Amino acid sequence: MESYIEQIFKELPFGVAIAMAIFLGILLIIWLLLPLWVLFIWWNTGKIKDEIQFVAALMEKRERDETRKKVTGPPKD
Repeated sequence: MESYIEQIFKELPFGVAIAMAIFLGILLIIWLLLPLWVLFIWWNTGKIKDEIQFVAALMEKRERDETRKKVTGPPKD
């Protein structure tokens, strides 16, 4: 691996070699962080799905409560 890096720096102009090294470093970081990013998105979408189910259940409960109030009518004194 070292020989490849030395060969790149010897054969290419210094600026191009530095740009290539930075580009490859960025690619390496992205490649390493991509699984973490995917896991984060997966975890976050699960939380959003749970929250949507909670809101839907809450809306259904309110709807049932309102229909019960309409059926029984206003409280009589």
